[in-house]
Amino acid sequence: MQAVFPESDWCAVAPLSRIDWLPLDPAVVPQAVLGWLAEQGSLTRRLRAEAGDLSLICLQQGVMDDEPELWQRQVLLLKSGRPWVWGLTQAPLSTLTHYPQLATQGEQPLGDWLFGVAGATREELVWADLVADPALRQVLAAWLLPAPEVLWARRSRLVLPGAECVITEVFLPDAPLYAGGEEKE
Repeated sequence: MQAVFPESDWCAVAPLSRIDWLPLDPAVVPQAVLGWLAEQGSLTRRLRAEAGDLSLICLQQGVMDDEPELWQRQVLLLKSGRPWVWGLTQAPLSTLTHYPQLATQGEQPLGDWLFGVAGATREELVWADLVADPALRQVLAAWLLPAPEVLWARRSRLVLPGAECVITEVFLPDAPLYAGGEEKE
């Protein structure tokens, strides 16, 4: 029987520690995982293609107290009520001046809007294993999710005409890229 996750149990993730992002390398990343990490299009679209309903919980959104020129949004993407992806979007306030709709998406995935902006391009995708990050370990425990052997994440910069944002996506233990028991080699 699958656990039920009441929305009140979700909490935002504390700032992550310094991350050494690496270029995607098929010799290091298992093929089943690489397909998810290297997805060039909208991850939202890819998640919708999987069985089950896609929903989003916005955990935090706004200007950062310690970085007043930085806006960020943290979300959980869930499939059939199970958390699959934690997403973090960060943008300079100048991006919101050009694209105020970025901050008005509510419970809608940003991918629906971002990948519809004419001229938007994604720069190189990079990856990391974030299993040792203290903030993520703490929040996984708070969310009652198992501590995996590997916690795959990807990051990229999305360039919009006259603006930019950085998107970090962490694949949580219920995400399908773990289904084959794939681990880092």
